[in-house]
Amino acid sequence: MFRLSNENLEELNFAVSTVFAELSKLSNHEGIDDYYQIPIMKKIQAQMLQGKTLQFLLPAFPAKSPCPKKTSGIHPDLGEVIALCNLNEMCKKISSLYAPSAQVIICSDGRIFSDVVKVSDEDITTYLDSIKNIIIEFDLKYLSTFAMDDLYTDMTGTQLREQLVWQYAKSLEEVRSLVINDDNFQNLFNGVHRFLLEDQMSLEENSGLSKNQINKKTKELTYELLRRSDAWSTLLLEHFDDALRLSIHSYPLTHEKFGVKLVHSSKKWATPWHNVTVKKNDSFELMHLSEAQKVGAKQELFRGKYVYFQV
Repeated sequence: MFRLSNENLEELNFAVSTVFAELSKLSNHEGIDDYYQIPIMKKIQAQMLQGKTLQFLLPAFPAKSPCPKKTSGIHPDLGEVIALCNLNEMCKKISSLYAPSAQVIICSDGRIFSDVVKVSDEDITTYLDSIKNIIIEFDLKYLSTFAMDDLYTDMTGTQLREQLVWQYAKSLEEVRSLVINDDNFQNLFNGVHRFLLEDQMSLEENSGLSKNQINKKTKELTYELLRRSDAWSTLLLEHFDDALRLSIHSYPLTHEKFGVKLVHSSKKWATPWHNVTVKKNDSFELMHLSEAQKVGAKQELFRGKYVYFQV
């Protein structure tokens, strides 16, 4: 283990390449040689020269999808355990070479838009508490959590959302303009809309609304979710201005955020909270509960409490 200095560029180059290699394991970016041109890597190099702890920030782990066709309940399952262990392992390997170490702060964003995705604040609390318990149970010492609840401990969920929107949110018109004019926002809108539409089609199944009506309603929900998500990002930037931004969404390498996949999956990008975890041939992948049931997967428990499915 060593500490870096301006004079020891060979050590710096080796350490930076190690960081990128570990990040790449959680992404779909492979065979990149000129990684010094990637925004997050430029920032990592600068911080390592200064001997700073590499503090990765990941807005994620909000709550289980309320769609009964996707998940098996409100509690984290084996997918969350695997995802958190993967993030911890990345930091552990980096820290074995870089003395100031690396850490990931899980910025739970469930409270931010729970009313939009129709998940109760009680379920948000249950899920977040369980994530914290996983970190303790599996000794994931390179991980920690942060939520808006930590800033305003005496506020209710509704009050927290109102505070966020009042202090940090753009207008809906600004968000609509960004979706129209910014390719990254447009791609993000399309991805989030797809997830929400899947949920809404299930939740509104007996509402009497047509598919077109549900689609129109879901688009409005998507704009509001992006508005809240953008406000959350602004809050995080204010409180963690030097942090290295990771994202569960796919971004080009030129973007300041680095997209990561948390669990191996047959889908290009998937998260544990929108799926169940299925064990096939000694490996795990994510799929909707309805898909797991179609292939005849049987429910099992890991350590007596973390649900997964076995084919």
